[in-house]
Amino acid sequence: MQVVWRALCLLLLVTPLLIMQGCSLAPKKPSKIEATAEPVTTVEIAQFLMDAGEYIAAAKLYFQQANKSEGDEREQLLLLTADAWMMASNTDEVTITLAYITQQNLDPNMTLHYRLLLTEVSLQHGQIESALDLLEPPPTADQPLELRQRYHDDKAEAFRLAGNILESARERDLLDRLLQDEARQLENQRAIITSLTTLTDTALELLQPDPPGRLGGWMELARIIKKEGTTTGNLATQISIWHEAFPQHPALAALLEGYQAAPQTLPQQINHIAVLLPSGGPYAKVAGALRDGLLAAYFVLPADQRPRLQFYDSSDPNNIWPLYNEAIEKGAQIVLGPLHKDAVSQLATAEALAIPTLALNRFESDSAPPTNLFQYGLFPEDEAKQVAERAWLDGHSHALLMTPDNDWGWRISNSFIKRWRALGGTIIEQQHYAAKANDFSKPIKSLLNIDKSHQRRRQLERLLGERVNFEPRRRQDADFIFLAARSQKGRQLRPQLQFHHAGNLPLYTTSHIYSGTANKDKDKDLGRLLFPDIPWVLEEDETGPLSRQHLSRELPTFQDRHARFYAMGIDSFNLLSQLKRLQTSENETLSGTTGRLYLDRSNRIHRQLVWAKMRNGKSRIVGYAPRIEPIISYPSEQLPERDVLPEEMIEKPPIDASLTPDAT
Repeated sequence: MQVVWRALCLLLLVTPLLIMQGCSLAPKKPSKIEATAEPVTTVEIAQFLMDAGEYIAAAKLYFQQANKSEGDEREQLLLLTADAWMMASNTDEVTITLAYITQQNLDPNMTLHYRLLLTEVSLQHGQIESALDLLEPPPTADQPLELRQRYHDDKAEAFRLAGNILESARERDLLDRLLQDEARQLENQRAIITSLTTLTDTALELLQPDPPGRLGGWMELARIIKKEGTTTGNLATQISIWHEAFPQHPALAALLEGYQAAPQTLPQQINHIAVLLPSGGPYAKVAGALRDGLLAAYFVLPADQRPRLQFYDSSDPNNIWPLYNEAIEKGAQIVLGPLHKDAVSQLATAEALAIPTLALNRFESDSAPPTNLFQYGLFPEDEAKQVAERAWLDGHSHALLMTPDNDWGWRISNSFIKRWRALGGTIIEQQHYAAKANDFSKPIKSLLNIDKSHQRRRQLERLLGERVNFEPRRRQDADFIFLAARSQKGRQLRPQLQFHHAGNLPLYTTSHIYSGTANKDKDKDLGRLLFPDIPWVLEEDETGPLSRQHLSRELPTFQDRHARFYAMGIDSFNLLSQLKRLQTSENETLSGTTGRLYLDRSNRIHRQLVWAKMRNGKSRIVGYAPRIEPIISYPSEQLPERDVLPEEMIEKPPIDASLTPDAT
């Protein structure tokens, strides 16, 4: 910062209009060249600050100069001001700045620039549909290269946030054709591979374009890197074969060499694993499914690459420390488990753990957990958050909630409400139903305001003294219903919602609505609804050694009701060898059977799920859940208004001298 300030002082000294106090240099007799040089302008100084990363200072200077300018020059400087605020991650100032621009006076290039800024504000606030609308129409071939590059970058990000991975990769491929700087091109190509590796092998094969072309080449390369980069170590050979199939593909040599040179974190690098699972008690059946899934992943490895597994019975959570210390004494390099929440809480509140530990449950605490503790599980709260994000990205803002009146229902509803309000959504009404009931007409009528409609009818009949022909109407101020229900109750609730005139309201729910086993006759009562679930349950065509279809045939103890825990067992084993890599960045992921897995800064493992649509009793995958960064969260008591964009403002304030930033 000191270097930047000195340079700024030097520039300002040669600009009489912008001399600041506090900068002094020894006087020097100007040379002939210096005497005839053009004075440095405010815009040049602002650009210098932009290049130096001083975005706020640059924004203030651009705005100051815009206040002194007119016509196209004024509008262009305001766009540059907004650019600087965007680089400073201050979208509020971007919106304020754009409100000063008169859109009718913009030429096509400035109009595109303006739309891109609005798009980026929308993306920051999770308004993906608004962003995609703003990106139409696309730029023409004669518009500035920088704006066309920015357009494809923004559109790729919009598709990524919407969970449309293939379209995001397609936009990045179009961007790749426009990039001229190799460093930027390499970064963009890495983003293409990173996004495509979140797709399953089945998707990468079935979605291949015909002919494959550039995008097909990226998809095949992603499939190879995804498969060979973490299992067989045969990556170089497979990339060579890929080269022969796609000889003209634009993938940079540096990209391919980077993946081949990347250190491979393979399971065989861990020689001794301690597994802490209960063999009795309330967690025993779940633990059995976890164990069977873990062993399935274990035996996929060649015999000479399998680490030593040693199991410990952790049925008594009060005995966790003796077991943990015994495992270390016997040479364990990493611990998998425990499963019981009370046992996990003891580890989570310890000052330190001697070796890395992947707990199979989660303990919420205000204090930071020990560095070596990782927490992973299938938590309903996480699904509720992803439902809120999906509904938000689908353009909804007013929610109705229908959840069971029990501990599970309150956990889900609280998680949904917290995330929904953070995104800027509104809860119109919430009703709880008795989990053991079969008739849900009373809470449904209250949810849809039909009870008030009946009340108005009774009042009218009392006034008129006679019966009134009446057809109840549900409320019209809601966008969708969030329903939390297990499969059996969902099959009862959905028809009753339809009976009470809510059949045309979009219905979102969690994976609990789906039993995990296709049953067209029973599930047809669910009607049309959207829910997230793990890929392992929904991908019915997978036939590999770790697929659900294979394990259900080979494991005599396989139970459909615990299907998701077999998948969790598979992922828990595969995670052990990848924890160190995942710790390096929240952008590092593992494509698992329970979703796309990544770590947060507290070493909690999060899952991006697959979204499915239920129709005519059959589930159909519609794409991966989007990943919305925490940056768009707001305090619930200060929620932003949704879709407030400059063009919607009735009156645009003039640039007032009181708003002009201080030059210092």
